[in-house]
Amino acid sequence: MIQKIFTSVGLLVAFVAAIVVLTLSAQAQSTAPAPSPAQNDQATTQASIQRASSLDEPEAEALFQGPLRSSGYGALGFKFTPLQGNFGTMLGGYGGWFINKTLLIGGGGYGLTSQLASNQAGKNISFGYGGIVLEYVGFSDKVFHYAVQGFVGWGGAGFYQPGRNFNFNRAETTGLMVFEPSVLAELNVSSFLRLSAGAGYRIVTGSQLEGLTNADLSSYSISLNIKFGSF
Repeated sequence: MIQKIFTSVGLLVAFVAAIVVLTLSAQAQSTAPAPSPAQNDQATTQASIQRASSLDEPEAEALFQGPLRSSGYGALGFKFTPLQGNFGTMLGGYGGWFINKTLLIGGGGYGLTSQLASNQAGKNISFGYGGIVLEYVGFSDKVFHYAVQGFVGWGGAGFYQPGRNFNFNRAETTGLMVFEPSVLAELNVSSFLRLSAGAGYRIVTGSQLEGLTNADLSSYSISLNIKFGSF
């Protein structure tokens, strides 16, 4: 019983103290002197100076500025490249997510379509790879512009005997890793179609097949691409 009385008294005292504090605060605000016109002008001038200084500060440059714009495109690609001294054609393509008309993030792959004789008697070379593609496009809205592409992926190579429907002997194949940077020149044909041509260099590592070394598979390439999509 006594505990309840002390609790009630304490709540009452707290309530009264809160009323007193609020009353004193209201009186202080009502008796506070109003700012003079000169003080108002000074405050306005200071605010204007702060806004001007913030506008004068240069904005940091970044790869992506402003609202994010998403689109995408794909490309049918042809590569012309030598392997063990013989010139061959590779067919494939790539595509992906195109961000702010600047950066493509996607994937692709290529395979050798030519029947290239190897240095092994009676056997041809097989070669293909796929992986991740990053492509930076400069001045994308211009009729003529450029692109820089990086490709990193994995694939395989080996030997096969012509006329046997590409039946591979497991002892004559190898896995490998490919890195291929390229530089491209592009032409905007329409809002959804582009043509590009370029050159790159293919770096191959990991080949463990006798008679088909990393140096045999590493070489320059000339590429032609037909791009279609939303740019």
